[in-house]
Amino acid sequence: SQIVSGLRDAMSAPTIFYFHGPRGVGRREMAAALCDEIGLPLMALDLEPMLATGADWMALTPLALREAHLSKSALALTGWDTAIGNSGPPPGLWAALTAYPRPIFLIGSKPWSPNGGDSGNFWAVEFKPPDFTARLRHWEHNLSDEERQSLDPVELANKFRLTRGQIIGAIESARKRASRRGDRVPTMADFYAGSREQSGTRLPALARKIEPRFGWDDIVLPQDRIEQLREMCDRIRYRHMVHDKWGFGRKVAAGRGLMALFAGPSGTGKTMAAEIIAHELGLELYKIDLSTVVSKYVGETEKNLDAIFTEAAASNAILFFDEADALFGKRSEVKDAHDRYANIEIAYLLQRMEDYEGITILATNLRQNLDEAFTRRMDFLVDFPFPEAEDRRRIWEITFPPEAPLGDDIDFEWLAENFRMTGGNIRNAVLASAFLAAADGGMIEMRHVLHAVRREHQKMGRLMDSHERP
Repeated sequence: SQIVSGLRDAMSAPTIFYFHGPRGVGRREMAAALCDEIGLPLMALDLEPMLATGADWMALTPLALREAHLSKSALALTGWDTAIGNSGPPPGLWAALTAYPRPIFLIGSKPWSPNGGDSGNFWAVEFKPPDFTARLRHWEHNLSDEERQSLDPVELANKFRLTRGQIIGAIESARKRASRRGDRVPTMADFYAGSREQSGTRLPALARKIEPRFGWDDIVLPQDRIEQLREMCDRIRYRHMVHDKWGFGRKVAAGRGLMALFAGPSGTGKTMAAEIIAHELGLELYKIDLSTVVSKYVGETEKNLDAIFTEAAASNAILFFDEADALFGKRSEVKDAHDRYANIEIAYLLQRMEDYEGITILATNLRQNLDEAFTRRMDFLVDFPFPEAEDRRRIWEITFPPEAPLGDDIDFEWLAENFRMTGGNIRNAVLASAFLAAADGGMIEMRHVLHAVRREHQKMGRLMDSHERP
């Protein structure tokens, strides 16, 4: 009502409204509804396509102002913050906007204000993404009766933090997928695919997308570690019940997301575990390349992290930071400005992780490099131990596919007892032995496996002792 009142006042005094928030939250719809409230036409100009085609949007905007003036309309400029960038609007253009006698709606995604502060004729209004209750209401309102009976809207509302517009787009996409198969009602998989399509698309430019290939049967870990991973999935699967229905969201200071640390030697299954969680929850997984994040220039690391977390929030993705000790090591003593800034970077990262509503997984080979103040803020800390002989035997057995032509002389027990290798090394040796056998008649024999193990030892900088050969 306050905005409507301000809009009415704008009929006699020029007023600029800045509506900002993610796509699909109803920024333009609100502008149209407010104009309709007082019987004022609204003319809209989308600046982003102009930027994509290289058109001179600053030259076209005054023309739009003239057309709006002739038609006695309010004017909406979409993509405002993207168009002006960090330099702000040219003074001449801003003067023309502030002099316009009717309301102007600037629509963007990030907070912005002219010259860093508000003026009497500038109102900034934030449009926040819908919470779980609102998302569920949007899903149920836009689904047909048949669709509501065949799927679980609660699961979709919980896992995908979509806006109203994105939910409508996800439903339309799912229906098209079903129609192409000749089905009348989409499956849950169709709605998952449609929801992922509506997520942010710029994250692949900042991180590497990993297609989950593994399930629970593919990982070999102590049972307690497996239970920890399943508990992580349950934390996401049932967070709407705990935070919303049971009221814990009002009682605890912790965020709605999940922060986990995977610690253990290289090749012990940290990346595989992240893939299993992504597969189990039906979410996308992105691996962050720290070389593209950490910068020697002041402020650049935070800028890179901000871009990653902003896009991840739109894509509902799991973020997997590999070799995280390179960035999240023990906080150094403050001896100079660089040390002080390194600590600021870590604090900034922790804050963004806690604010993120998705899953953030940090993987490190050296847990001792992480200080207690850092690990204490993690929701889960999962240790990935070096596999013992029994675990190595299981890894050897499950890594060979059932259809692989194995010779009778392969002794998994002997391999596990005599070669102390991680799961990653074993998988490399299994694949190498298959190629050796394919080039040597088609049967995977012990000699092929031993040759592959020898090559793997060479890669690790180790020699196979004579007693290790059968």
